[in-house]
Amino acid sequence: MRWDKLPGSFSACGMRDMTIFYESALVTNRSVDLAKLDKVAAQIRSAKPAIVTLNIECWDPATASGRDKLIRSIERIRSKIPSSVKLGYWGIMPGYAYPDYVAGGSRLTKQRSANNAMRPLAAKCDWIMPSLYTYDGNRTRWAKFADVILAEANAYGKPVMPWVWPQFHDQSPDKNLRYQLIPGGFFRSELEKARAKADAVCLWGTRKAQSGGAIQRLAWQPKASWWRETQVFLKATGNASKSCNL
Repeated sequence: MRWDKLPGSFSACGMRDMTIFYESALVTNRSVDLAKLDKVAAQIRSAKPAIVTLNIECWDPATASGRDKLIRSIERIRSKIPSSVKLGYWGIMPGYAYPDYVAGGSRLTKQRSANNAMRPLAAKCDWIMPSLYTYDGNRTRWAKFADVILAEANAYGKPVMPWVWPQFHDQSPDKNLRYQLIPGGFFRSELEKARAKADAVCLWGTRKAQSGGAIQRLAWQPKASWWRETQVFLKATGNASKSCNL
């Protein structure tokens, strides 16, 4: 997470940094870029992080051509880094498709078919990293979505690390919710869902609404209810020390 005016780090709270390489560092003109991939691999060899997330959203893993590019990319990096470094793709597998998971029926069947087509890619990943971002303010609907997508993620037979975002999705149909911080009780339920049905959880953020230019970050709010509930969660699960008072 990146915040403006953050007074320290999250290390005392038992939270580790995640190494992420975004699409611009991996892809050129929607094509596999071996030079970029080799540069990323060199950075990984130097830093030796425990887990690395690759973020490529321009290729559809449910299609043969998109899946092939994703497989070629992760295989290229894997061939040049220590086996101790674990790799995963953010958010694309299983697909996000919030409305389809909630709707059920034929829409869910179609999405499950797409998720199943991604199995050859899942076999190349050490972690499955679905997005559990909050699309609207309905907690019951979110829980239904989370149950289905986590079941789909676990079906790949790999460790699962969902990503949560302490803000409402920037594409929420409710424009008044976009970028707003999620209430504490709601966010705590998201952390508990991840704890019950996954192997780890990654917290990502932040963003402010903008009209172009550089990404703007939210200012740190130590008394925000989502953070208070997160601290309680981390301490209750034995991850945070008593000095987790950021």
